[in-house]
Amino acid sequence: MKTLTLAILMSLALVSCSRSQIEGNTWSSLVYSHDSGPLPPQYHFDYNISINADGSAILDYRFGYEKGGKTLKYAFKLSEEDIQKLNGLLKESKIFDGTIKSLPENRHPIGGPLSKVQVIYVNPDPNLDQPPKLYESPYFPEKEYAEGLENLYTYIEKLIPPAALDEIKAKKEEKEKTQQD
Repeated sequence: MKTLTLAILMSLALVSCSRSQIEGNTWSSLVYSHDSGPLPPQYHFDYNISINADGSAILDYRFGYEKGGKTLKYAFKLSEEDIQKLNGLLKESKIFDGTIKSLPENRHPIGGPLSKVQVIYVNPDPNLDQPPKLYESPYFPEKEYAEGLENLYTYIEKLIPPAALDEIKAKKEEKEKTQQD
């Protein structure tokens, strides 16, 4: 009887410890990727926004299809309030639930922009030797995840500073002007 009681107490302790480990986890970085979709080279663009949990962020914007081509990089810093809102939207998006199911291929839309997010999730306890986990959203999530992910994407895009958007607009106009000549 003592052995059974001891075994039950030990298993309860392990369950409570494992729950506290899950709740103590935190994301360390994320990368939001957006591609304008299949457009002629002069109109195509894609960009990545990399955000660290400390609020440091980088926008990497590319014109056209050239992967080795010139990119526009813009570093910026998020406020604590921005990070808190981002944390809430990450939870609401259900990205940490595990695998977000993608629509079957026969239900993928034809054309249009593509967006996804990758989140690296680490356990802050150095005594737990666990590799970081990568959570990734598909380009075409199932309906139950679509709204939460879209809200997350919209918020991340709004974090881009106006100065960066102005610089992108100026470079885009300059590029279009040189292509017309």
